[in-house]
Amino acid sequence: MLSHGLKMNDNKTEFIIFGTPIQLNKVECSDVDVGGAAVEKVNIVKNLGVNFDSVMNFDKHISSKIKIAFHNIHNIKKISKYLTRASVERLIHGLVFSHLDYCNSLLYGLPNFQIQRCQKIQNFAARLICGTGYRDHITPVLKNLHWLPTGSRIQYKILTLVYKSVSGYAPIYLQTLCNRKTSSYSLRSCDSNELVVPRIKHKTLGGRAFAYVGPALWNSVPREIRESSTLIIFKRRLKTYLFELAFR
Repeated sequence: MLSHGLKMNDNKTEFIIFGTPIQLNKVECSDVDVGGAAVEKVNIVKNLGVNFDSVMNFDKHISSKIKIAFHNIHNIKKISKYLTRASVERLIHGLVFSHLDYCNSLLYGLPNFQIQRCQKIQNFAARLICGTGYRDHITPVLKNLHWLPTGSRIQYKILTLVYKSVSGYAPIYLQTLCNRKTSSYSLRSCDSNELVVPRIKHKTLGGRAFAYVGPALWNSVPREIRESSTLIIFKRRLKTYLFELAFR
């Protein structure tokens, strides 16, 4: 830090230990000494607007995003009678989905009830735009708006990152996690633009890592989508594929 002209702020420095509940129960550590300053251990830290908790269930992060999104929907609803449907939809995308979609790839692999918490906000926004009653089924409304459900939006974000990685548009640290299958033999998988899926020991954490999830999802989509010549074409084909998969 000194070589880069940096100095640690003792009052704002914290540290966190990640792991499963069983692993965390084995750790007895309340603080660490760094340069004579005691750094306190916490259970939740915020980095780039995302609340990371020690067991990586993102419960507080989801609650925070839902609170902001619901507040914005409530305000939009107050003025919606003075706006056109197109204007309401633009406000929803700008003030609601901007929060729900931010870093949503981190939510992949979470229990379904966590994903459904975000889906309820999306359903509420869809009903506001279309003027649909709360007792009406939401699936036709989402199909009419051509919106991907929350789970599909997460997959869409991850697969877009993978496409950028294999195409050389993403940062190097992401490109190194997406390696094409190679073999000295003539294998079909090597000619179909598939990626190497690394082995993992624990699905609870390793199964949610981009190094595993990215290649696994990439290999599951049709070859035509993987071989799209541009990012725009890839996104269009991918959304159509995920939309048909979600509402078939």
